[in-house]
Amino acid sequence: MDDLPTIQALIAAHRAAMQRYDDLPDGDVPDDIESEMTSTGEALCAYPPATIEGVHLKAAYMLECFVFVGGEGGDPDFTRAQLVSGFLPAPAA
Repeated sequence: MDDLPTIQALIAAHRAAMQRYDDLPDGDVPDDIESEMTSTGEALCAYPPATIEGVHLKAAYMLECFVFVGGEGGDPDFTRAQLVSGFLPAPAA
């Protein structure tokens, strides 16, 4: 199974949400942008890659994005359990 297109789409959606956030002037973040950042981040965080290539692609992006690792003294938006669970195989049906 090649899951790279799915992971690339999840990353692209999150990257676009983060760009909208970065383009904001200083001040309050509108609810729709915050919601989009959260939902796309949650989707990427929760998606379990099916291939080692998918693991590498997902991990590389997550390591460069402050919402997953924290930044400049900030805490990440996701718990360690959330981050790790998104790399584990899906439970068998």
